[in-house]
Amino acid sequence: MPRMFDPVVITPAEAQRRHLKRSDYVPCVDAFIDCRLPGSMPKENYSMIGPGVTQNASQAINLQEPHGFNIGAAGMYPGVTNNLHLHFTSETFIVPTGAYTLRWGVRGDEGELPIEAGDIAVMPTWLFRGFSTQSDQFGLLMTVLGGDDTGGIIWSPDVLLRARETGLWLSKDNEVIDATLTGAQPTEAELLPLMPEAEIATLRRWSVEQMRARVIKKSSLDFREATLDTAAGHHWKIAPAVGNGLSQHRDHSPSVLEPQSFSVEWIQIEPGQGSASFTTAEKMVVINLSPALEVTLNTGAAELRCTLGFEDMISIPAHVYRAFRCPEGSPMSEAVMVIAGDHVKRPAFGADVPNKAKANGVTLDAGGKLARASVLPPLMFDTVIPKEITA
Repeated sequence: MPRMFDPVVITPAEAQRRHLKRSDYVPCVDAFIDCRLPGSMPKENYSMIGPGVTQNASQAINLQEPHGFNIGAAGMYPGVTNNLHLHFTSETFIVPTGAYTLRWGVRGDEGELPIEAGDIAVMPTWLFRGFSTQSDQFGLLMTVLGGDDTGGIIWSPDVLLRARETGLWLSKDNEVIDATLTGAQPTEAELLPLMPEAEIATLRRWSVEQMRARVIKKSSLDFREATLDTAAGHHWKIAPAVGNGLSQHRDHSPSVLEPQSFSVEWIQIEPGQGSASFTTAEKMVVINLSPALEVTLNTGAAELRCTLGFEDMISIPAHVYRAFRCPEGSPMSEAVMVIAGDHVKRPAFGADVPNKAKANGVTLDAGGKLARASVLPPLMFDTVIPKEITA
């Protein structure tokens, strides 16, 4: 049984600060060393939660606070390519709109795959990867990066050499040096060295089939009413994608389970429906991928409501009550929940939810999964009902 905590009440000002609107995202057009390469401009980089892997100290960050992960985006114009680089922590792509081609290998010739709206692609660490847009309109390719400190990135040597021809060099501090402004070429002692070929040769190679297993198609997701409140009259669906998330359905398994430092789950809510209010012991970021998602924070007299527009997100601190709802008359709400940690998360509902679920014959087993109360030993049944939490 998870330890229970007193709920945290969030203030209106703090709730507003944590509601990041699409119109609030600030692009940086020279965040990376490849920003002047032919076919790679105009390029936009966004850092919404944490700094991500930007190499420009002037990058705007919407919410600097550590979450256990970073969330950013690449702003992609038609025909633009993001060049080959590798990460030390997880990079998971979330595709709100458009279509892209992923390629990998130090020269980009080890394989490629298409990804499109609704896909989630989990990239291995220590793998050179790049991507190009196949869309005829601008779009954001969102990324979730593992950890608070991602360690930066390593560029393919070919990218760094071509960038130098445009006047851009990469310092030992992993920041861009613009020789066209300084008027002098930096010395080798000032520069981050190219990755040696001997080190490149040690990198694991990934086949197209292995990578295809890491591209999670929305059509393959297993959406179910998967939390205790759905046995108490609330209706919303969860589909696990990456890591251990909130789902309490014992038949749910994420498509990619290996540790990333976060979990990713899709949610779907029909008009007029929604979840009960619950807390989590971890920080959560919800990215809305539909016309509208209504989020209620706190309970009782302190209750606050906000509506997320398309590509808006909200960061919810640990132990704050939250509930999700699809507004009446709106299309179905769809969103992605990103929650810190590789462990199984345990949503904690107020006492009314387990009591109503129990009256309907449903409870949680000792593993925190939904079960028919009638098949559980009485002593076990009594110990899995969460104690009452009041705001």
